[in-house]
Amino acid sequence: MDTPDSAPTAVPGTGARRRVVICKARPVDGVIRAVVVGLLVTWGLVVYVRDMADADPMPALRGPGLALVLLSAVLFATLGSGLWIGRHRGSSRWRMGIVLLLTSMAAAVTLYAATPAADRGLLFCMAALWALLIRLPLRWGVAVSALAIAMVGGLGEGFRDGADLGLLAAFAGITAGGVASRQNAVAQEATRRAEAANAVLAERSHIAREIHDILAHSLSAQIVHLEGARLLLSRDGDRVQALERVERARNLARSGLEETRRALATLRGEMPEPQEVIAELAEEFYQSTGRPCEVRVTGDPRDLPPQAGLTVVRTAQEALTNVRKHAPGARAHVTLRYLGDKVELEVTDSGGTEPVVAADGGGYGLVGMRERAELIDGTLMTGPDGRGFRVSLRVPV
Repeated sequence: MDTPDSAPTAVPGTGARRRVVICKARPVDGVIRAVVVGLLVTWGLVVYVRDMADADPMPALRGPGLALVLLSAVLFATLGSGLWIGRHRGSSRWRMGIVLLLTSMAAAVTLYAATPAADRGLLFCMAALWALLIRLPLRWGVAVSALAIAMVGGLGEGFRDGADLGLLAAFAGITAGGVASRQNAVAQEATRRAEAANAVLAERSHIAREIHDILAHSLSAQIVHLEGARLLLSRDGDRVQALERVERARNLARSGLEETRRALATLRGEMPEPQEVIAELAEEFYQSTGRPCEVRVTGDPRDLPPQAGLTVVRTAQEALTNVRKHAPGARAHVTLRYLGDKVELEVTDSGGTEPVVAADGGGYGLVGMRERAELIDGTLMTGPDGRGFRVSLRVPV
């Protein structure tokens, strides 16, 4: 009895093809990053407010203290909005984000010049500098960093007891870290593109091998039959036998052409869904043998990777071909199961009831099916099933 999750579903007809790309998010990394950033920002704000409470002049709503309040407001407002607005390069507001980050740096440096208590404000200046090093072209990011270091050093010499070497070293470290992070991002992107290109080449090589096998086996079998027909006709042999061989060669040519079209469709990303192709194969089996071929699909049908889909289709095709050749008169049964992380195909027959005719030389055999499954980390099991035979394929998806 079928459970709701494994109830048979109707085999859909042809329709619009869909390509689905599923991207797996990693929420844990995002949560950890948010917690760390939140703790750092909270610590920086607490230290900044504590130091500004002891500033001379003190922040106030009038006089010189009002300037400190306004500069602090500009610092945090422009820094927060600049980080948010300019986070997507290429957006219409990206340039505005850069301007806001530069404004926040200017406000922090001005506060540093106005009162010794605003030294902590340079921490937020460094945050803006890091963002600019990531977002700006490299030469402009380094130029902004050099200008910031020169201004902090000059203000220290002019308004303090000398340049704060610790602050200058911190700015230099932020610059080096930003450049390294930028180069790492470039290297990761290059690696990602190279891996994607290699995956495409591997897939195309696999499909090219399929096309080679299709053409080699189909053409060789056609040659055998056509040569047999030629010999029969040249020796005034049985014309009926000669015609049968010509018809077999014609059928092999049609089958090879159809298989090549399927492989080329996979190469173009237009591979039909396996249940559609299997339904066509079942109809071909019925037309060629007069025996029914039942198709049953369980689970939730979904798009498969091209190699997995092609392997399922080719295995079903070869298994049904073997039934026709080695078990004449047998009924066939095909079951396609969509499971959680894999797809299973099972092809069984009821056992032959008619004499076996001479093989036509087409097909790839059990060895070829097993090799094709192993190429994508799948498994193939074959063996007797009552009076008939069973072929079971399992491929990861």
